[in-house]
Amino acid sequence: MWGDTIATYWVRREAIKTLRQLDDRALRDIGLSRCQIETAVTGDFDLELVRIR
Repeated sequence: MWGDTIATYWVRREAIKTLRQLDDRALRDIGLSRCQIETAVTGDFDLELVRIR
């Protein structure tokens, strides 16, 4: 149980690190801005709001 939690934490941290290495244009191409990275990785990101823009 704790192992799954720790593994999830490290996978998310690695995903955040990878996304932060992208430039703003690459982030925009995948529908993110720099301030949305952590929210997108944790799954709290509302894709419907992004599609409206």
